[in-house]
Amino acid sequence: MKMRCFSFAAIALLCILIVSGLAGCRGMDKAPADTGSVPDGSYRIYYTNPEGTALVWHGFSPQSEDFEGILREILNAFMTPDTQEVRSALPEQVQINSTLTGINELGVDFNAEYLSLSPVSELLLRGALASTLLQLPGVDTVRFTVESQSLVLGDKEIGPMTEDTFIIPSGEGINSYRNADITLYFPSADGVRLVRERRRVYYSSNLNKERLVIEQMLKGPGSAGLLPVAVDGTLVQDVSVSHGFCIVDFSEEINNDPVAEVIADPESVIYAFTDAIIDSCPEDHITGVRFRIGGSSELRFREQVNLDQVFLRNAELIDASSGNQAAEADGSDAQEPSEAALAEAAAPEAGAIPEGAAPEAGAVPAEAAAPEAGAVPAEAAAPEAGAVPEGAAAPEAGAVPEEAAAQ
Repeated sequence: MKMRCFSFAAIALLCILIVSGLAGCRGMDKAPADTGSVPDGSYRIYYTNPEGTALVWHGFSPQSEDFEGILREILNAFMTPDTQEVRSALPEQVQINSTLTGINELGVDFNAEYLSLSPVSELLLRGALASTLLQLPGVDTVRFTVESQSLVLGDKEIGPMTEDTFIIPSGEGINSYRNADITLYFPSADGVRLVRERRRVYYSSNLNKERLVIEQMLKGPGSAGLLPVAVDGTLVQDVSVSHGFCIVDFSEEINNDPVAEVIADPESVIYAFTDAIIDSCPEDHITGVRFRIGGSSELRFREQVNLDQVFLRNAELIDASSGNQAAEADGSDAQEPSEAALAEAAAPEAGAIPEGAAPEAGAVPAEAAAPEAGAVPAEAAAPEAGAVPEGAAAPEAGAVPEEAAAQ
C-alpha cells in the first residue's frame, strides 16, 4: 500500500513539474496554418523566413499582465526567436533605442544604422514590427524615428502606421511587393457629396490593385465625419479588368445599408467605388466600372440604382474642398471611352433588364437612350468572356453620350 501511494505521489509531482515547466516557457507556438488565428491573450510575432525574403509569424503568449510588461516580452520575442525556422526581422546592426507610449500611439526609436538598411530589409523590418505592435491593446498607430528624428526615406517622411498600412500576406517574397498611394472616396455627412481620402499601402503584386482599392474602402473611412459605404462582412467575390472596364462582384451584404445616423445616398456610394477605382489605377486605363451582386447585375443597388449599366467617373459629386482639382491632376489620366471602344466591349449579359423597365432618376436601363452624366448603357459593359457577338455593330445613335465619342 505504501509503495502504491508513493507511486501516485511521484506521478502527481512529475505532472506538476511538467505543467510548471510549460508555463515558464516563452509560449511561442506556430498558429494552425488552416485557421491563421491565435488563442485569446496571444499575439502574432512577425519574423522573416530563413531566406529573409518573406514574413512569417508565430503565436506568442506573454506572461505579464500590464502593458509595459507585455511590450517588453513581445519586443524580446521579436528580437530573439527561439526557433531556427524563422529569423528576426531586426538586423544585428540595428538597435531599438527606446519606446514611447502616447495616446493610442506607440513610438519606436532606432539607432542611426536603421538608415543603412537596404529597401528590402527596411520594408521587412517595418512591416514585421509595426504589424506585431499594432496588436497591443490601445495601440492604433505605430511611429518609427531614428535618433529621435522622424523617419525619412528618400524624400518622404514615414508617418504613423496603422493596420491598413501593410497588405503583406505571408509566404510570398518581399521582392513581389509594391507600395501605392491610393485615392479613396467616402460620402460626406450629408450622404451625397464625396470626400477624397488618401492612403499609402504596401501590398503583394499578386493582388489585383482594383481589389485592393475596394477592400480598403470596405474597411471604412479613416477621417471623422465621413460615412461608411458597406456593412461589416461585405465581401469582394471577384474583380476583373477587360477592355478598359472593371467588373466588380460583391457579396449580397453590399445591398444592406450600414448602421449610421445618416444613410449615404446609394448613387453616391456607387460613384465612390467608381471614382476610387479609376483614380487609383491609372496604369490600367480604366474608363468605366460595372457592378454585380452575387454574380448578377439584374437588380437595383439598395433598391434605387440600376446596376445594368457601366458607370463612368463622376467628378461632379466630389466635394471641391477635398481637393478635387488635385485629384483631377494626379488621380487618373483615363479618358471617357470612345464609340469604337464601346462597340468593341459591347456584350450585354443574358437576361438583361427588359426594354422599357422604368429607370430611377440618374440611372439608365439597358436599352435607354442617351444616359445621364456618369452612366453608360449596359451594351457598353465589358464582355463576360471577352467575346463580341457576331455581327455586333457600333451603338445606335443616342446610345453613347457625346462626351464619350471618339476624341
